[in-house]
Amino acid sequence: MFFCIRMIVQVIDSARPSFLFRAASGVVAGLCVATLTSCSLFSSRDGATVGYYLPLTVQLQSDPSIAGAQLTYQDACGQAQSLPIGAPLQDMLKRKTGRVFEKVLTDETGSSSVPDGYVDTALGLAHVDLAIPRKAHKSYPAMVTMGLDFAYTAADGTVLYSKKIQSIGRGEVDVTEASCDVKGLDTIAQEAMDYVTDGMAKQLGTSHNIIDAAQARKAGGPKAVAATVPPPSPISTSGVSVSAKPTIAPQSAAAVSVPVPVDEPATVIFRAIVRNENRTQVLHTGEAVTIEIEVKNEGPGTARAVELSVTATPPLIERIPSVVSVGALQPGEVKHLTLDGKVGTVKDAVQAELTLILRAGSPAVQLPSAKKFLVAMKPASATEVVALPVDVDQLPKRTSILKQPKAVGIVIGVGRFRESGIGRVKYAARDAVVMATYLKSIGGIPSKRMRTLIDTHALKSDLAEVLEEWLPEQVDPTTVVYVSVTGRGVVEATTGAVSIMLFDSTATSGARLYSLRRLQESLAKLPIHAAVVMLDLSLERPPGKEAAGMIAPLWEQEGSREEKIMWMVGNRAVREAHSYDPGRHGLFTYQLLKGLGGAADLNKDGTILAGELCTYTKWQMIKVAHEQYGSEQAALCLPRPGQGASVRLQPVARFK
Repeated sequence: MFFCIRMIVQVIDSARPSFLFRAASGVVAGLCVATLTSCSLFSSRDGATVGYYLPLTVQLQSDPSIAGAQLTYQDACGQAQSLPIGAPLQDMLKRKTGRVFEKVLTDETGSSSVPDGYVDTALGLAHVDLAIPRKAHKSYPAMVTMGLDFAYTAADGTVLYSKKIQSIGRGEVDVTEASCDVKGLDTIAQEAMDYVTDGMAKQLGTSHNIIDAAQARKAGGPKAVAATVPPPSPISTSGVSVSAKPTIAPQSAAAVSVPVPVDEPATVIFRAIVRNENRTQVLHTGEAVTIEIEVKNEGPGTARAVELSVTATPPLIERIPSVVSVGALQPGEVKHLTLDGKVGTVKDAVQAELTLILRAGSPAVQLPSAKKFLVAMKPASATEVVALPVDVDQLPKRTSILKQPKAVGIVIGVGRFRESGIGRVKYAARDAVVMATYLKSIGGIPSKRMRTLIDTHALKSDLAEVLEEWLPEQVDPTTVVYVSVTGRGVVEATTGAVSIMLFDSTATSGARLYSLRRLQESLAKLPIHAAVVMLDLSLERPPGKEAAGMIAPLWEQEGSREEKIMWMVGNRAVREAHSYDPGRHGLFTYQLLKGLGGAADLNKDGTILAGELCTYTKWQMIKVAHEQYGSEQAALCLPRPGQGASVRLQPVARFK
C-alpha cells in the first residue's frame, strides 16, 4: 500500500497546473467509486452464457423501499415529478439473483421448497442530477445514482455476506417547447439499475463464505431445516448495512457476562485534486473535469456510513452526484474516488466555488474541515478558431525513442463481413493498418513480432491461432502485449458478456464470435509483464432481443489491484461507435493515434504512459462527441486511476 500511495503522490505533484488541497496532517488517503461489473459473466469459449449458479436455494426478500422506489426530479416547467422504478428493479433483482443461485424463491412463487439461505435487499441512495434551464427543443445531460444494500443470511441466521454498493447511469434527456415532459430519463434509470444489480450478482457470486456454503451443500451437507419464521433481515430500513457477524449461541445463566465493547474514536482525513481537460487554471463551457479524492481513517475505531457531499455553483460541474457514499472505513483503511464531470454553460467570466464535505453516520468520528476550490470560469469564445483535425495517417515529425524488442503487437480490424446483413464499420480496416504502423514506429515493436488481421483474413480461427498458438511462443516475463480491435461486437442479453464479431461471424449464431472473456483468459495465463487492450467496437444486441430485456455490457475485470491487463474501451454502451469523418478513422481510434503521436503527454515529460493515453483519449471523446454529434460516446479505462495497478504506468511512447 505504501508503494501505491507514493506513486499517487508523484503523479499528482508532477501534473501542473492543478488545484490541490491537502488535509492538515498531509497524510495521503484515497477512495475509488466504480461501477460494479464483472467479466466473470463474459461468454465462455464456446459462446455459452457463464453464470455462478451456486447449488443453493435462496429466498429473495425485498425491503418495502424496493417496491416503492421512485426517482424525483423537476420537469421542464420546474415542477416536481416522480418516476416509479419499483417494478423493474424488483424484476432485475430476481433475474440477477437467478444468475447466482440454482433456485430463487419469492413471495409470488408460493413454493414449498426449504431455502438454504435468504437474500435481503433494500434501496440505498436514489438520486437524479438534472438541470433544465429553459424549455426548448434541446437535450440535456442527466445522471441517475442508484444505491443498493443487500445481504446473504444462512438458514440458521448466520450473516455470511453484507454490502452496500452504488452505481451511476448517464445519458441525455429530451425536452420540447410545447411540453413540460422530460423524455429519456427512464432509459438512464434502467442503466443505473442494471449496473447496481450486476454489482450485487458479482458480490454474491464471488463471496468466499457463500461459495463455501454452496460447496458444503453440494458435498452432501445437511439440508436446511425449515424455520417457522425467517431470520430477521440484517439490513436496516435506513439503508445502512449491518456488519456481518456469526450467530452466537445464547449463554447459560451461569455464564460470566462479557461487557459490550464501546466503539473507539475514528479520525478521517482526506485530500482532493481537480484536473481540467485543457490543463489550465481557467475552465470553459463544455470542458471535462475530474475530481480525485483520497480518504483515510487514521483512528483506532471504525468510521461508519461515511459519505461525501459535493456542492458547487450550478454551471461549474455537471453530471456529478451531490452525495457519494464512501461506506465504512476500518482503522488504517484507504479508499479512492474519481468523479468525472463537465462544465455547464457559462455566460460571463466568473469565479466559482466547489466544496467537498465529509460526513459520517457514527458519532465517534473526527472529521476534517471542508475543502473549497475557487476557480475561474469563462464562456466559450465565439471568435475561437476551429482547429483542423490532425492527419494521424502521417507519423509525427518527432521520432519516438521507445524500443520494445520483446513486445508483441496484435491488430484486428473487421469492417465488412461475409454475411451481407451485418452492417459495415466504415473505417475499421484503415484503423487497423495505421494502428499497426504506430505500434511499430512509435511503440518500438519489431515488425516480425506484429500480427495484423483485416477483414477476410480475420476469421475466428485466425484470431484463435494468433492468440492461443502463436502468441504463447513469443512471450517471456519481460514481454508487453498490445492488442487493438476495431469493428463490431455483440452483447449477450442476460449477462452483458461482450464478444467480438469476426469476418465469418453470423447474425443469428454465437458459434463464430470470440468472447472478451476468452481473450482475457488467453492473456492472463501468459508469463508476461503486462498487456494493453484497445477496443473500438460498435455494440449491438443479439437478434430478437428487445432493449428492455438487455443489461448493460460488463467490462470490469476481476482480480487484484496488481492486475496486469489494461483495457481501453472506446464505447461502453450498446450503440454504434462514432466514425470521425474529418480524421478518416473511428473516433476512438483517431484519438488514440493522436495521443500516441504526442498529444497524450499530459505532464510534458516526453513519455506517454498507458494511463495517460487512456485518460487523454477519454476526455477527447467526451468533447468531440458532444461538439460534433450532440451526444456522448463514453469511453472506459480499466483499471481506473488510483487503483494501484502498475500497468497504467507502462510506457507506450517516448520522445525525449
